[in-house]
Amino acid sequence: MPRHWIRWLFLPLLALGLGACATPPLAPPDPAGLQVSPRAAVVEGLPSAEQLWGGVIVGLHNRVDHTLLEVVSYPLRNQEPRTSGMTDGRFRLEVRDFLDPVDYRTGRRITARGPIQRTEAGRIGEVDYVFPVMVASELYLWPEVAAPARRSGGVTFGIGIGIGL
Repeated sequence: MPRHWIRWLFLPLLALGLGACATPPLAPPDPAGLQVSPRAAVVEGLPSAEQLWGGVIVGLHNRVDHTLLEVVSYPLRNQEPRTSGMTDGRFRLEVRDFLDPVDYRTGRRITARGPIQRTEAGRIGEVDYVFPVMVASELYLWPEVAAPARRSGGVTFGIGIGIGL
């Protein structure tokens, strides 16, 4: 009986094992304290422990000595924002460096770690909003997910035969 079937069993298990050992892009908050959402940080009071928040960039303002990002917060899974669910509110992210608006543009996903130092009053459209402000000690800009290539024209096969235009 050939033993090549062992390879087909071993390779998926190896890939699964290596994937489980993958390290997240940012160090966990130190000290690891209670993690709260941006919405809860405003309602319940600013947390004393560093937070790990992420979401989608909706605005960027470069200032003389820092950059301020506005982020729609989403729950994290392995530190990656899961945009398929409901939002956790919004927050502002203060970064001590210049961030290029081409790289950190609206729609990009980001995760940051740092202390929540204050709140700022602002507006979303015509609605007043209170933003918690995180001062980033680390941040990670997630790679953009490429849209699947669309084939145009040609013959396609499925149930029956059709010609795509």
